[in-house]
Amino acid sequence: MSRAVKNSQLQTRSSRLELTCQEEPYWISLAPCKHLGYYRPADKGAGTWRCRLYDPETRRRSKHAIGTTDDFEDADGINYLNFNQAQEMAHEWFRGEHHALTGEAPKQGTFTVTDAMDAYFKDCKRRGVKGLDRMECASKVHIVPAFGSVAVGKLTRTRIERWMDALASSKARVRTKHGKKQAYRPEPKTDDERRARKDTANRILSILKGALNHALDRRLVSTSGIPWQAVKPFRGTTKARVRFLSAEEQARLVNGSDQDFRRLVKAALYTGCRFGELVSLQVRDFGEEAGTVFIAESKSGKPRHIFLTDEAKAFFVGLVAGRAPDDLLFLHLAFDGRQWKLPLVNRPWKRTEQSRPMQTACKAAGLEILTFHELRHSYASMLVNAGIPLAYIAAQLGHSDTRMVEKHYGHLAPNALAESIRKLAPVLGFNEPGKVVGLKIKTS
Repeated sequence: MSRAVKNSQLQTRSSRLELTCQEEPYWISLAPCKHLGYYRPADKGAGTWRCRLYDPETRRRSKHAIGTTDDFEDADGINYLNFNQAQEMAHEWFRGEHHALTGEAPKQGTFTVTDAMDAYFKDCKRRGVKGLDRMECASKVHIVPAFGSVAVGKLTRTRIERWMDALASSKARVRTKHGKKQAYRPEPKTDDERRARKDTANRILSILKGALNHALDRRLVSTSGIPWQAVKPFRGTTKARVRFLSAEEQARLVNGSDQDFRRLVKAALYTGCRFGELVSLQVRDFGEEAGTVFIAESKSGKPRHIFLTDEAKAFFVGLVAGRAPDDLLFLHLAFDGRQWKLPLVNRPWKRTEQSRPMQTACKAAGLEILTFHELRHSYASMLVNAGIPLAYIAAQLGHSDTRMVEKHYGHLAPNALAESIRKLAPVLGFNEPGKVVGLKIKTS
């Protein structure tokens, strides 16, 4: 229920009877685009309560007569309405009218956080938001158990902040096989582990805020305040330790990988592509004449062309030789199903099949266990150290600007920048040699 608005002119019958009669009702705002009005007829009889709604999305306005005022009769909530009862009736009409204008089904009863999450994910799916499966998983594990049955209007800043603190100090979940008991990592003890948990809490908070703001924007719920907007994320959580492989370590990793996975590792180090981008590539996506690889759908949702070195181009030429344009570039020999008795076949990589072969390759190469995504970091770090402009690197990686590149690799740039300036800056030739010679102090 929305908090009642107070107004000295309309709150009591005595104050309303002092108003002059006019054609237009006396309007007050109950919420943005929502108004309650009091109309007093010319014969000075009992007035009527009116309400009006403006919908910004459809740009439509609508009005409705709620009922008779309690100017001369005691309010009973049905035939005669006092000021507060009129507001309740108005808000009920606002909800129904909004759903009629937008075509959305009206929600019966209390609008809970679970309702807000469902409506938000439905809208994300409609808009094609990336990473929706991870967002839904985070909601199922962390948000719904804590707030699922809570009415959105009952949320408080303190309650959300306590949830954030508990989430930041909790153990991180480990990928567990279906049907097995959920496994967890040890409690965070190091600064980097605590930073990572706080960063996770911030990301989950952003999902919760997105859902609540969506519900408010679509007027699925009306509240007297917006407490979740006052909740601030943890600070200092973005200083992640980004690991890079040297050229010698990259060679060891490639040699330590099995034949099918080795092709993926090489491609990642040649292009900086994500695992999901690589396993979706088709033969037609490699342009031999231009020396590029085309990524049709990246994390940002925008396509991009990745320019290859001569070495990388030769690798892809050998990869596509004699294959049909619609063939996937990367396949691997594996069981074609869940039963181990089935014969081994060349089939596409699944998005979850990167971790185990990566760990095996790192152990064989004598390296600290890395994630496949860190091959992307190694690719970017090589470009930065080679003095390539950050804007070009951002384009290769598929970022819309250089902020992410500066965040993760900016500390590598100063030496490369200095070297590039000394080598590439033009010699102007107008500096005359000076006549002053520095003194040399002799030492005995």
